[in-house]
Order: sequence, then structure tokens, then C-alpha cells
Amino acid sequence: MKISDFRGIFRTSELEVESVENPYGDYYTVKIRIPKGYSWIPGEHGIFKLPGKNIQGKKWRAFSVASNPKEGFMLIGTRTGREISSFKSALTGMKKGEKISVRGPFGWFKVMDNKTPIVMIAGGVGITPIRAVAKSLEMEKSRPVHIIYSSKDYYLFGDDFDEMATNNASFHVSKYGSSSETKAAVDKITSQFENGAFYYISGSQAFISSISDQLKSSGVSKKRIINDPFLGY
Repeated sequence: MKISDFRGIFRTSELEVESVENPYGDYYTVKIRIPKGYSWIPGEHGIFKLPGKNIQGKKWRAFSVASNPKEGFMLIGTRTGREISSFKSALTGMKKGEKISVRGPFGWFKVMDNKTPIVMIAGGVGITPIRAVAKSLEMEKSRPVHIIYSSKDYYLFGDDFDEMATNNASFHVSKYGSSSETKAAVDKITSQFENGAFYYISGSQAFISSISDQLKSSGVSKKRIINDPFLGY
């Protein structure tokens, strides 16, 4: 983590919602229009507010951006849970053209260099920043990119990852529905790369802690592990 990782925190922008989609159950995606020249580094997150909305309780949420700026839009993904908060109720009910305030994006969950193999491990909606990083690498064939995606009910952006793997033989996507399968896959990839890869983990704090401990117990250096905690998903 470097001071430069927080440079974007000083930028606040008021953008417009393009669409809100509900692909499955309580999963939602929000596509946001961006002006020409607006950019961020794939993997970063922002602080989101809903100006003009009567929000009860916490007035903001941190969401990882799920898109690469080259796609021409900002994308976030979330789950509402069984008891939907006032903020998420307002967010998922937004209409095209309504305003959304974004502070940032900023953060440290980003590509470290242009040659080291990359292993990205996601738990549930923690897949959001991994989609952004993967989209930035989808045409790169100079190093392997492995994505281990663990989810019990639905694979958000699953089709996007399948398409990337189909179009690029350097991309490898594996999906698992249980913690035991996920841990076995992590052990296998760790034995392959050891400290020769960067390992990105995104999901709940419990998921991150579990996978991080597993990597370190296998001899992976802390410097090789990059985390994105589950803050506002």
C-alpha cells in the first residue's frame, strides 16, 4: 500500500445512472455513465452517495468498481441481503439519469507489474474488482491469469469470465460451490506458482483471512498477497 494508492480520494464526481439490473435473486448491478476522459485504475474502489435520496442510517457505501474504464462506463455489483438497507433500497431502485456521487476511485487492488503470473481468488460478490482487473488483462497473453471463483448460489459476471477464457488461452477460470473445493484449488495453484505469482483475494473479511492464512501456511510471502475487503457489496 502506497500514498499514491489514495490519490483519487480527493476527487468527487457527480455521475448519472445508466441502468440497474437484477440478474439473479438479491444480486444487482448498476451501470453508471462517465464523461470523456474520466478514468481509474482497474481494481480500485469508490465511496458512493445518493444525493437527493432520503437515506436512513449510513449515508454512503464503498463499492469496488467492476469495469475497466476502456469499456466506457462504471459498473458496480452488490447483494441486498434478506433485510435490505435504506441505502441499497434507494440504490437498486434508481432510474436512468438519476445522480450518484462518487469519491475516488482509489485503492491498492491493482496489477503490480507486466510479467508476473496472477492468481485471483474471489468469494461471492467479491468478484467485482477481479472483473475489472481481468478486463484490463483479457488481451494479454504474456503471462498466465488464474481466477478461482467461489460462490454458493450464483456466479455474478460468470459469462464475462467464460468469454475471456474462451478468447485467451492464458486465462484460466475455475468456479466452485464449496469451501473445501475452493481450498483444494488454492492449494493446487499455490504448489504450481509458490512465490512466483501475485495472489489477489476479494470477498468477506472471513474469506480473505481464511485464504490468506492458507497461502501463508503454504509458504507464500505476505508481499505476494493483495487483499480487497468486502466493505459495501
